Amino acid sequence: MSDNGYILAIEISNPGSAGHGAGSVAIGRLIGASVTHIDAEPVGAGGRGSGGFGGHDDDLMPAIERLCTRAGIHPRSGHLRRVGVSIAPGGYTSTRVACAAGKMIAEASGAECVAVPTALAVLEAAQSTLRSGRVAVALAGKGETAWVQVFENGEPRAPGTVVDSLAAAPMFTSGVRVLIADRHLPAPIRAAAESAGVRLVEPAFDAAACARVAARTTPIDPAELVPLYPREPDAVTLWRARKKG
Repeated sequence: MSDNGYILAIEISNPGSAGHGAGSVAIGRLIGASVTHIDAEPVGAGGRGSGGFGGHDDDLMPAIERLCTRAGIHPRSGHLRRVGVSIAPGGYTSTRVACAAGKMIAEASGAECVAVPTALAVLEAAQSTLRSGRVAVALAGKGETAWVQVFENGEPRAPGTVVDSLAAAPMFTSGVRVLIADRHLPAPIRAAAESAGVRLVEPAFDAAACARVAARTTPIDPAELVPLYPREPDAVTLWRARKKG
């Protein structure tokens, strides 16, 4: 296979579940539909930021600069061929920041742009033994609900959807053997999974996994790179409520 240059991946979709910092960025050699020699850099753990977004706490672009400097490339050199962004479900602000950065870098460098559903990146990051069979990924837990998508041998069985414990229970009794979910998973949904004998596994939000998914995903126009919101943003909900009042 021919060497297609570098691929850059941004994974800051779930800063509250990414461990120390807000996530990571990764860069590697794009060889056909695969990636080799991947290097990663934490976001919010080694530069100006502390994991937050906005103001002087935003470490995403500095992290990308540190990574590209270490790799010896410049975004405008023509060596960057593809940019992949984990687009959520996840944090409202973090996914907006990631998409804005991905658009800007793709437009400035002429690189292809890829939207990577975060559930696919999470599944890619899981051990191979956890990806086979029927597996569910739960993200964006809030109140009594969470966004859940079921996969069969790595392929989506249906679009993800926001469910409560009653709606989730049939998913877990239909052959799902593993549920990948973070600490924000609502207790009733966790209980429904455990009652069905489903094994719960913590997710890894890994930019290297995002890069591997992006390498085999069809690019889009950078203008189409937008977050995948599982719910209406709180600000919009409040605005609607005030308008009705």
